[in-house]
Amino acid sequence: MMGDRNDRLRLHAWFAAASAGTLALTTPAMAQDAPPQTESEPSGGLNEIIVTAQRRAENLQEVPIAIAAVTADALSRAGVNDTNSISQVVPSVNFQRSGASGLFFVRGVGTTNASVGDEGSNAFYVDGVYIPDLSGTVTQFNNIERIEVLKGPQGTLFGRNAFGGLIHIITKEPGETFEAKGEGGYGNYETAQGKLYVGGPIADGLSMDLALTGYDQAKGWGRNVTLDRDIKKMQYWGARSKLVWKASDAVKVTLSGDYYDMDDNTSIAWSVDEDFPVRGLTGPIYSIGSMDAASDTYSLTHLTTWGFSGTIEADLGFASLTSISSIRDSLNNSDFDVDATQVPWLRISFESGSRAYQQELRLASAATDPLSWQIGGFYLRSEVDNASRFRGLGVGGVNAGNFIDATLDTDSYAVFGELSYKLTPTTTVIGGLRYTKDTRKLGGGQYVVANDTLGAFTPTEDSISYGKFTWRAAIRQELTDDISVYASYNRGFKAGTYSLQSPTNAAVQPQYINAYEAGVKSELFGRRLRLNAAVFHYDISNYQLRSAAAGALAAAVLLNAASVKVDGLDVEFDAAPTDHLRIFGGFNWLNSRFSNFGKPGSDYLAPFIYPNPAVCDAPGTADPGTTTGAPTGGFTTCFGNASGFQTPGAPDFTASLGASLTVPVNETGELRFNVLGNYNSGFPFESDGLLRQKEFALLNGSVAYWLNENWGVEIWGKNLTGTKYYEQKISTGLGATTNRAAPTTYGVTVKFDY
Repeated sequence: MMGDRNDRLRLHAWFAAASAGTLALTTPAMAQDAPPQTESEPSGGLNEIIVTAQRRAENLQEVPIAIAAVTADALSRAGVNDTNSISQVVPSVNFQRSGASGLFFVRGVGTTNASVGDEGSNAFYVDGVYIPDLSGTVTQFNNIERIEVLKGPQGTLFGRNAFGGLIHIITKEPGETFEAKGEGGYGNYETAQGKLYVGGPIADGLSMDLALTGYDQAKGWGRNVTLDRDIKKMQYWGARSKLVWKASDAVKVTLSGDYYDMDDNTSIAWSVDEDFPVRGLTGPIYSIGSMDAASDTYSLTHLTTWGFSGTIEADLGFASLTSISSIRDSLNNSDFDVDATQVPWLRISFESGSRAYQQELRLASAATDPLSWQIGGFYLRSEVDNASRFRGLGVGGVNAGNFIDATLDTDSYAVFGELSYKLTPTTTVIGGLRYTKDTRKLGGGQYVVANDTLGAFTPTEDSISYGKFTWRAAIRQELTDDISVYASYNRGFKAGTYSLQSPTNAAVQPQYINAYEAGVKSELFGRRLRLNAAVFHYDISNYQLRSAAAGALAAAVLLNAASVKVDGLDVEFDAAPTDHLRIFGGFNWLNSRFSNFGKPGSDYLAPFIYPNPAVCDAPGTADPGTTTGAPTGGFTTCFGNASGFQTPGAPDFTASLGASLTVPVNETGELRFNVLGNYNSGFPFESDGLLRQKEFALLNGSVAYWLNENWGVEIWGKNLTGTKYYEQKISTGLGATTNRAAPTTYGVTVKFDY
């Protein structure tokens, strides 16, 4: 059955890829009257970028928030085509992948937990719709207008879980003229990919678009030597469509829908860590390579997500009214070998589903001086279910395990408002307040399993409820027409929750943040250079993070650290020295440390893992544990004081630098050269710092020849230096397993644009 399904998925992926090429042959006759398109910057410097960071359309430089806004053209130049790669163009973002879930860290703040039902500490939005399920953050780009990364808490106008920041993807909207663009390509590892976007009017006042994407990687990056088959490969296909109806000059209705289907082995085919062996039956089991595995089972994630939304925008004269209604659904079937060895220590199979309903209403004043305002309300209903089976090799002839059948329902209500007042023509003050009420109900329970027989049942009926205020205060001062400074204070909050992977454990407590920031925004040399910078300080309490409990079944749990302090500086620039040369980049310096995680008298102790054989609180040692003798595989968990330790996912320094050069070849053709490099100083994956990502650098590049403004061919390469880096490392009582990121990939792509 799985083989049949893979064949069907591959056909879908090939169909989506082939659609671009097929329709490309028929597009010219349809688009002869379309206006010409170009990726070149206009004479005079950089384009103005319009963002919606304050839920209004505003110039990026006039918003007193640190924002990285990346346009579709900039994404294309940088070779960024999925959420995994955002960190390569936004240094303040760090992205990790765990199974079907994506974990974003913004300025070092994020969640290390990717369990079913948990939500990120940085909100993820698509076209104004909040995506609560972490699997929904892993997406491929096609019809993107721009990406906005809002740095720092956004707990007033966006609210829900915008604790450390927010990633907002804004997709293209069909216009009043026909538009078509697409691409089809082939790369190493026998990889075919295709994208297609068509849009335009279908009736008076009515327009529609359709975006398709497909990807088929037939050969894996690595090999499972036990099963003698490829691992680390993926197939997917997806579709997105919008229907826009301009009912009158004052009313616009937008309906959108999307569907995504993926079979992925790249993020779930774990390998034994090269530094720490896994416990075996007769001795330690060592790594056979970071891309290869000896697992006794083939790990696979099958993810299906879909959603619909409706947006109504009405101009009432004195104000504009916006209503956003949506439904999101996801289904994740996964089966993976946790220990990554030929010994059947631990295998997890689960089927999880989530459905979320949202409704938001906003009333925003018309643009008037000196006062403008917004008020609104938000409701979210989320229903998550998890049916998972933990199967472990036991001792004495009894194979232990458990079966979890648990649910988590969330009801979240919020009301909010914000005022902006111009004290003088160049000085603006802003204040906002939001109240959020969250109620979470845990249901179902957990069975003990012995030799595939259900045993004792532990019910997990419980509920928690929190009502909290969050707020924002900011001041912006224009120094000249091209330079402004600002200062802000934000209070953020993320609700407590339960872990559906360990439902018998107590709920984790809410976490809180006080964020202080000062920044400068400037456009210099006739808008040839855009240079923005910000310094910031965060005080975080009850920081939520993941920990692995020792033992054969090694279930991950959620816990709180007492407090974290973050200091940082981020700088971004975009320059157009000439009409044909673009240089862009930036850096982010961080000092993110646990200020209290296990100090004497603290409510929270920090978990530490030690390679076996290990002794907790060994006499005569200052550490919570110590190792004794030759490695035997696996870890022992001890508890102690991690105050002063670097927080997970928070590198001390990251930077990126890219350039794009266009060289005219003749009257119609041109060559386009693009290069992007980025650096990461390294970071821990867990709170004790034992499992780390070492410092690394990546280099991507492409060369394209455009025959004219409609047709082009591109040769591209990613990770050209073959850097070894990791999407995730985790510890269990059995040992450490890793998921390495993509190796060097390259290929050729044919593109069209009408």
